Amino acid sequence: MRADRLLSIVLLLQKHQQLTAKTLSERLGVTERTIYRDINALSLAGVPVYTQTGPDGGCFLDENYRMSLSWFTGEELQTLLYTGSASVLSDLGMQSIADDAILKLLSMLPNQFQKQAHHMQQRLYLDPSSWYQDSENYKMLPILKDAVWNDLVITSDYESWDGSRRKIRLYPYSLVYKSGRWYLVALDTANNEMRTYRANRLLNPMTTTEAFKRDEQFDVAVYWQKASEQFQQKVPTYPVSLRAKPSVLPYFRQLMSGRYTVTEQGEDWWVLNVTYAVFEEARTSVLGLGTEVEVISPTELHQGVVKIAKSIVDKWS
Repeated sequence: MRADRLLSIVLLLQKHQQLTAKTLSERLGVTERTIYRDINALSLAGVPVYTQTGPDGGCFLDENYRMSLSWFTGEELQTLLYTGSASVLSDLGMQSIADDAILKLLSMLPNQFQKQAHHMQQRLYLDPSSWYQDSENYKMLPILKDAVWNDLVITSDYESWDGSRRKIRLYPYSLVYKSGRWYLVALDTANNEMRTYRANRLLNPMTTTEAFKRDEQFDVAVYWQKASEQFQQKVPTYPVSLRAKPSVLPYFRQLMSGRYTVTEQGEDWWVLNVTYAVFEEARTSVLGLGTEVEVISPTELHQGVVKIAKSIVDKWS
């Protein structure tokens, strides 16, 4: 494509300062006449590229334009580069595009900055996946991305948490990635309300040819923060007080991070206040920890654990 070739010319001149039309034609697989036409097109488009005849001639890019990327600070370069190693864009079918963008950025940097960029890339790597994450199917994401990018109405079946299904017609505004899961923020045309949908619960979504007019005042960051706060307020909580042996503290540190506090610390026992979601979660957790924990409160949890423990003994004795 010509657009890609024009960009390649700019990138090559950015890196090498000056190249002959012959060299450019050989690298890009076109004739020198084509290179001169491209140089002219770039010049007309406002890119400060020019040619010069003679022994020291060739194709040049204006010095000020060529050095523009040297304005990046080290921290700014790090922000741009470190995400390339672990981008969630692969779910959207955009990983190769992201990789190409990183390569092009690197090719435009002066040599000293290329070394700095390589230094950064080898010292920070982000992997957004969990060791034990479930294998959610995100084959629908390219379809959703296309609809979001182009403001196109979509129709789909949506499966709720209880397994029920309903047909929906949406104005897709934004895709959001959080904690290993993708969400679609969209306007439900049935009630004209902005809502959040789990992407993998949109079953067989279809993009229509109908475009919708986006509300230009909508800010996805503001929406998401407010929606997250409302969700957290609705999440049920079941507070528990436990007496636990120090040997089980790794369990709480690793699996209950942010959901417990230590109120007393002794040599043999620690007292913890733990926030579970529901009674059943608390009972399962306490039973799993066995004799390493004791329930201080609530009484119903203590009684529930004793009842289950007795039924287990009766069944296996």
